This record gives sequence, C-alpha cells and structure tokens, in this order.
Amino acid sequence: MPNGVFNLHDYAKTFDPKGELYAVARVLDQTNPIVRDAITIESNSDSGHEYAIQNGLPTAAWRRAYQGVKPSKGSQTVVKETYGRMSAVAEVDVAIAEKGGKVSEVRAQVQRDQLEVMNQEFARKFFYGSAKDEEKAFIGFAARYGALTGAKSSRQVISNGGTTANKQQSIYLIGWGKGKIFTFFPKGTRAGIKVYDYSKNGPIDLQDADGGTYPGYKKQMEWLCGLAVQDWRYGARVCNIEPSAIVTKDAKVALYENFIKAVGRIQNPDVVNLVAYTSREVRDLLRAGFLAAGGTSAPIVYQNNKLTTTGLPVYGYNDLVIDGIHVKACDVLGFDENGNGEAIVA
Repeated sequence: MPNGVFNLHDYAKTFDPKGELYAVARVLDQTNPIVRDAITIESNSDSGHEYAIQNGLPTAAWRRAYQGVKPSKGSQTVVKETYGRMSAVAEVDVAIAEKGGKVSEVRAQVQRDQLEVMNQEFARKFFYGSAKDEEKAFIGFAARYGALTGAKSSRQVISNGGTTANKQQSIYLIGWGKGKIFTFFPKGTRAGIKVYDYSKNGPIDLQDADGGTYPGYKKQMEWLCGLAVQDWRYGARVCNIEPSAIVTKDAKVALYENFIKAVGRIQNPDVVNLVAYTSREVRDLLRAGFLAAGGTSAPIVYQNNKLTTTGLPVYGYNDLVIDGIHVKACDVLGFDENGNGEAIVA
C-alpha cells in the first residue's frame, strides 16, 4: 500500500464498531487566522505579480523672473513577485471507502485532513518562506523583515532583546490592503483551493508502490497563491522575544512598549486593516504587559462601527485588542527564530 493512502487502520480510527463516524478530536488542527484575514487579488500576470516601487522623487526649484527651470522626473524599480502551487492528493481504496456504506463520509474525512494541512502549510510559508522557496513558492513575511540594520525595512524591525538562540519569537504587524500587503492568485485563475475529483463518476484505477493497480477514489486539491509586500511601510515586526526571560512586570511592560513602537512605524494605519500575529504564549505576555501598563481588561468590541468596552464581544474574550488592533494567536509561529531578527527556515 503506498504511503499517504487512507487504509483500514485509518478507517478503524475514524468509525466505531457500528460503522458510525467518530466525533474525532481534531487535536492536530491549528488556529491560523492569517488564512482568513489575508486579502487576495487577481495578479496582473500569469507568472506572478508585477508592481513598481518609487525610488526617487522629481525635483522642484525656486526661480526668479525670466529664469528657467530644468525638467526632472522620479525613478522607479519594477518588482515581480512569485507565486507557488501547493497540491495535496487524497486516495482511498474502494475496499475501505465502501466498507459500511460510508463512501461520502470517508472521502469527506480524508479531504478535510488534506485541507487542514494545506491551511497550515500556507500559514507556515506566509511567515517563514525563504529565498530558496522562491522557485516553487514565495518569500515569506519574516524574510522581508529579517534584518535589524542594512535594509529599508530594518526601520520596521524592533528587537525585544532576547539572547538565547532558537528560543525566540516575534510579533508580526500586517497592514492588509491593496497596493500595500496582500496575497494574489495568477491572472486567469481563481482564488482559493480548487478540487479535482477524478472519481466523481465512480472508482478509478489507482497504482500501488509496485506498479499494480486497484480500484479507488481520488481527489486532488491545488492552491495557487503568492505574497506581495508592495509597500514595506505597512508591515512591522517585534523580534527577539524570549518568553522565558519575560518574567518581571518591567519586562512585560517593555514588550508592550516595543509593540506600540512597531505600531508607530506603520505609515498610515487608517488606510489598511492592521492586524498583529504571534504565538499564544507571546500574546498572553503582551496582554500582561498591556494590563501592567494600565490598559483595560474589559472586552473591546465593535458597535456601530466604533470600538467600545460594552456589549457582547464580536471576537470573543480570548482576543486581545490594543489601540483597536487585534492581536491574534497563530499556531505556526513558535520557537524557531534566532537572535538577529531572522527566522530560521529548514
């Protein structure tokens, strides 16, 4: 039986002895709101997305009467972002799928697992994709804000002072907006995951590891997506956060203050949907710093398009809102960053 094929052992863990679907505890599922929050557009190319970045402005001059002024012009650089094609295949032998007459349930269970791992992989690549991923996928957010000095985006990167390598984390601020930071899908395609059901008319021939064939069901999911940081001024990062070192009240307040500094680096928060992403642990430390600095612990919610501390919370009590910015826990973010602000990517 080929690796990755849903087998009888998997079936036994999915259905009870009466053939009913177990209420499966989805302990491997993750919460990655980046997948839900990301705005997406159709790109202007079938091979990526191109845009121009302004490098210089034209000049202006003061002149006296009868004195001429030389014409001038600005300068631009054209950037082309790449996209990736993520794919997952779900295969089930008919001997398994049709056991107990639960074909649709078995196939739905397998597809759900595949979709969950695709969501996790997108979130992971969004943050931690490196230059070596560019050929198949795209460069992630951390790599674009991966230096404390020497790059234009360095002014958007603030160190929280952690020193223990591989025990540090980050808070990422993303200003979602067209022409700012957004995701895209290639021109002529469509957004989201496309499902190819090769067995919609019944079982087809599948192949085992030795080249033999057997009847089964097959679906393939594909997701074409890329990341564009067209205006780096709408992203920021607080890096080198070492949770084990943030114990005292002062250390927690310092983390909160660094977060506020990062918010201040965003060019114009009013023109984007500004959201912060970090791990659950760092979010809780930031909450503690926020409260220690005098913030209110009352649930902050939207009413009549305004923030208020009364009424029923729209986003739930576990969400943290600071200055109207939602700080969301993203489970792909964790202990895999070193001490210079750059994410370690395997």
